[in-house]
Amino acid sequence: MIHPVSETLQAATVIAKTTQTLIGKEIATGHYSFLTLFFDYVLGDETGILIQAHFMNETGGTEYQDVSWTATAGTKTATANQYTATASASNYITFDVRGVAFVKFTQGGSNNDGTPTGTLAASYTLKG
Repeated sequence: MIHPVSETLQAATVIAKTTQTLIGKEIATGHYSFLTLFFDYVLGDETGILIQAHFMNETGGTEYQDVSWTATAGTKTATANQYTATASASNYITFDVRGVAFVKFTQGGSNNDGTPTGTLAASYTLKG
């Protein structure tokens, strides 16, 4: 049995305004099946925050953004997933990481507005 692993990615840090910025570090997923990202967002002088997940085969390698697939008339289309928070909240997102070697998360302002004063703290748990 693989024992769960939990770790802090970053303490409460002022969010980035215009670019997606790494949250903490790349995470080696090992032989785990699921990764849950826990985050605490405190809204500041910005509209909100966008969080993106990126999957990689090797550390520092090509990044593949988390997507959702939709099918219409036999054609499948990928849409990049972004997780948006527009109010102070504590939330979590769970990802299936079977077959994925590394994951990293990025954050940035949702509308590039205001002078970001909001903060984001994040941690994760690997299970299964």
